Amino acid sequence: MEQTETSDKIKEILARLPQEPGVYLMHDHEGGIIYIGKANSLKKRVSSYFMKKDHDPKTSILVKNIRDIEYIVTGSEIEALILESNLIKKHKPKFNIRLKDDKRYPYIAVTMKEDYPRVIYTRNINKGNDRYFGPFTDAKAAKGTAAMINTLFKLKTCRRPLPLKDNERPCINYQIKKCSGVCRGIITKEEYRSLIDNAISFLEGDMDPVIENLNRKMKDYSAKMDFENAASIRDILYDIQKISQTQRVDIQTISDQDCIACGIFGGEALVVLFEFRHGILTGRKISVFDNAEYTTPDEVTRSFILEYYEDKDIPSRIVTEAQVQDSPLIMQHLSEKSGKKISLSIARSDEDRGIINMIRKNIDILAVERRSSEAADPAIALTELKEALALDSEPEVMVCFDISNTQGDESVASMVQFRLGRPDKEGYRRFKIRGYQGPNDPGMIHEAVSRRIQHLVNENLELPDLIVIDGGPTQLSRAMEAALNFDVDVKIVSLAKRFEEIYTSPTDAPVRLPEGSPPLKLMQNIRDEAHRFAITYHRKLRDKKLTASELDNIPDIGEKTRKALLKHFKSIENIAGADIDELMAAEGIGEKTAERIYSYFNPDAAG
Repeated sequence: MEQTETSDKIKEILARLPQEPGVYLMHDHEGGIIYIGKANSLKKRVSSYFMKKDHDPKTSILVKNIRDIEYIVTGSEIEALILESNLIKKHKPKFNIRLKDDKRYPYIAVTMKEDYPRVIYTRNINKGNDRYFGPFTDAKAAKGTAAMINTLFKLKTCRRPLPLKDNERPCINYQIKKCSGVCRGIITKEEYRSLIDNAISFLEGDMDPVIENLNRKMKDYSAKMDFENAASIRDILYDIQKISQTQRVDIQTISDQDCIACGIFGGEALVVLFEFRHGILTGRKISVFDNAEYTTPDEVTRSFILEYYEDKDIPSRIVTEAQVQDSPLIMQHLSEKSGKKISLSIARSDEDRGIINMIRKNIDILAVERRSSEAADPAIALTELKEALALDSEPEVMVCFDISNTQGDESVASMVQFRLGRPDKEGYRRFKIRGYQGPNDPGMIHEAVSRRIQHLVNENLELPDLIVIDGGPTQLSRAMEAALNFDVDVKIVSLAKRFEEIYTSPTDAPVRLPEGSPPLKLMQNIRDEAHRFAITYHRKLRDKKLTASELDNIPDIGEKTRKALLKHFKSIENIAGADIDELMAAEGIGEKTAERIYSYFNPDAAG
């Protein structure tokens, strides 16, 4: 009865929804906000939730829980975009991804709320006027950087209120010339603030204005015959130049840009940003989102960009790994916010893709670090897993299968192996799916498990103690079918992401392990590692396919030559239209190679 009344209520709301842009807030039966979204047309977007039948799992669960819908009309879609971001941060709905307040990583803070700001190492972020740089994954590096900044600019590090009382002596840092002596009036409050501004610019990677400012101050001091302060500024300049020389990267075309990539591991998403300023890689920013089980990297990246650039310097160019939802709106918003034209695009050039690949490596390492730091004693996890799944003994060797594809294209399966609760990388395997062209995860699981078991049986090798499938009862059923075909006795279970349930049979009720328990963490770790291993292989095949071109068909033309041609001519069309002399203008292209390329594109040309 309650469901019918609720449905009637939803129908009434849908009937009166306007066609205007705005934000919608979905409530559950308790009145709590469970999801917030934005729309160019509220009527079309909200109605689509109740008209479609082929929702993804997350949306299907969401729709079942909706009991009321509230909406706010805005003047434009870009206003809706900003309002959506602000409301998500305020209400934290359980069906929206959320930026985690992750205190695991340290930051460098500039205490701007103080009259005489300090540069400090901290793990706590307090809202206010303070400036934060980071996070750093290496606490030692963060402490070292803060110490270097303080030494470089001779900043105040003590907490003593200024000015000092008549009977107070300055701290030891002043006596050993590691502090500029603002407490003694050697420099004014305004001059000290100028040093802080230089330190902030230094942390942001904007070296040139810092150097210009310090050069100007050094000349002013010299003109006033204040040679002690002039020498102090000279030393700072010398140290900055030494540091900046070691920071430059060998990518000549990069000026001011941020490069962003995202990885999803179970319910967590990691976003890593590499910041380039004036051709210098100035830092790595890490953000962690939770509630990410059923989201996509582009959706996470969209949320990150809207939140991150709220109070950060916006470079003229932002590069992402994949196309971001609402890119035109976000570019418009960031351009209006910064007062300059902002470009938001995916990585296309070799340089951009090289940086993104470097970020991907960082993400994978960070994911492993997070799993390792959260892992309990493997012996305890294995013992508790044996009891929870009613196994005959602790599963010494566990393997996990996962599938990765894009609408069935370049489908791959991964198998990772854990031995005694730890990754055993010698046992990792990858499978390029042969039997399925379209999306069919259960069928692909069947193929991968069959091929692995067949290999073990043919080679008379030992079967694993436990096979874990990433998926629900349907995937489990097909995996069990594969084992049955070979008449082998092996325990197979599946781990479903929806509620982190373990299915031991396609028909029995799933096992629910306590959240955060050692056996559940072990199952999540092997599942997430299988997902990482699968998606890495899929990405490699996908990138290879994307970079394939007509040049691959020319006999005796290697990868180095193909790259040289594309770098010089920019497109296949330009290469095809070039004559032999023009082809030889490309780096490393000799006469014979040029003739071979010309003949391929001009088969009817006279010999």
